[in-house]
Amino acid sequence: MAAIHPGAQWFPDAKLGMFIHWGPYSLRGIEASWPLQPHSHQYIATEEYEALALDFCPEHYDPVKWARMAKEAGAKYVVLTAKHHDGYCLFDTKTTDYCAPKTGPGVDLITPYVEAVRAAGLKVGFYFTTIDWHDPDFATIPIKSYIQSPKPFVYDPQRWYSFHQRFMTQLTELLTNYGQIDLIWFDVPGFGADRWRSYEVKQMMLNLQPHIVINDRLPEVGDYATPEQFIPHHPPKGWWETCMTMNHQWAYHPDGSTYKDVRTLIRTLTEVVHKGGNLLLNVGPKPDGTFPQEAVQRLESIGQWMGHSGSSLYGTRPAPEGASECFYGPLTTKDNTVFLHVLDIPQGPVELRGVAGEVVSVTLMSTGDPLSYRVHNAPHFWDSSEQRLEVDLSREQCDPYNTVIAVEFAQPPLWP
Repeated sequence: MAAIHPGAQWFPDAKLGMFIHWGPYSLRGIEASWPLQPHSHQYIATEEYEALALDFCPEHYDPVKWARMAKEAGAKYVVLTAKHHDGYCLFDTKTTDYCAPKTGPGVDLITPYVEAVRAAGLKVGFYFTTIDWHDPDFATIPIKSYIQSPKPFVYDPQRWYSFHQRFMTQLTELLTNYGQIDLIWFDVPGFGADRWRSYEVKQMMLNLQPHIVINDRLPEVGDYATPEQFIPHHPPKGWWETCMTMNHQWAYHPDGSTYKDVRTLIRTLTEVVHKGGNLLLNVGPKPDGTFPQEAVQRLESIGQWMGHSGSSLYGTRPAPEGASECFYGPLTTKDNTVFLHVLDIPQGPVELRGVAGEVVSVTLMSTGDPLSYRVHNAPHFWDSSEQRLEVDLSREQCDPYNTVIAVEFAQPPLWP
């Protein structure tokens, strides 16, 4: 599962992206779309929910600041909810009046976002859900009970066709009105590829944007897998990305006590990259368009760590399956270098076993200082991969989140 176009090959090397869930729902501090479901603990009647669009007036919306914070945090791409399940479009569309230019904002909110992200040198992504609970013709014969529309009706092929035409029109608008778009993040596959006409949809997208990357939630045609809110014990084959919230919901929530700490976030990123994936870390902006201070503080701390140790993640690959690891954390590799991610304060020398080759240097990435080390080779009659490296690392040299040691070999190291 991977895109073959040369212009899409940035994706597996990106490692960190920023997800942004934002819309009228932020006015209530509730989750995006799901409060329309009667079983939701945040349930709001459809009329009340949709009326929020008239009061949605983000007077401090500044996507230039968004893009700057994403870049300074070390993200390489940004994905914004162009349309969530509630059907509200942040972009200008001829398919519905339930969109930003025709409600409270009075303008297309996507154009300044695209311009800002592109100007910052980041890849531009759109979240665009397949389902649409506002569309009168969205047919809901659910695969799972939670994929039901607030306005359900018996499936009718003609009505589904009408809905799908609007779906295609909106997608075409996103891919033709904003210049180069690098990624589309579909959501909730629900039905099969035949119902969505997945292959036809993907071909249309490639005709408009030949380099585009799409996820696996348009059934059968995705370029990468998307586990959500967890790190898989056995990661998917090929390209993959896990998306996670900083707190407990995707959209803005005013309770700052629910945010994960910086240590957890950096270690999550490290584990995801160690397993060969990307982390798409979410921010839910406030209704006025600003990021919550709790999110800003965490992005700044992640950026500081990435500033000195990010090269141990960008463009790296996981150690070969079955390879030995550093006893204090995971490994990543790039060319002739193995990066040891020391997650706890060691009680003795940090050891790297099962990697053979001539060691040229051992460096503490946070400072660039050389570290003293010793190489112990196995007896000449034994397997050379039994080489053992000991590195001296003091408590004072340890980073509070993840201490990275770069071990450079003269040649690409040999693994078991």
